[in-house]
Amino acid sequence: MRWAIPLLLASLLLGAGACSVPWLGDRDVQEWRGQIVELNRDRGYIVVRSQERLLDYVFRLTSKTEITAQGPARRSLEPGQWVTVQYEKDRSADGPPAALRVQVIR
Repeated sequence: MRWAIPLLLASLLLGAGACSVPWLGDRDVQEWRGQIVELNRDRGYIVVRSQERLLDYVFRLTSKTEITAQGPARRSLEPGQWVTVQYEKDRSADGPPAALRVQVIR
């Protein structure tokens, strides 16, 4: 019984630490699918327009952004391509979210 409180405190500390470490805690990864309507490599962003909602969404391209292609599509990004963008919502950062992965569909 005398170890119950220290064990409880240790488990609470480990649980709180796991939530604050990105690779251990839950990540809020979202997906956005649409067509690239604007690509600005100098400023490091793309604008993707959703087909269903007719909304534009801006994503930052960083050195960590992974660009992949599905099937015969080219891996380079160009306006007019259909893509799926995976991004992590980060409410603490200013500006548009950074794209984790951009997959070219066609």
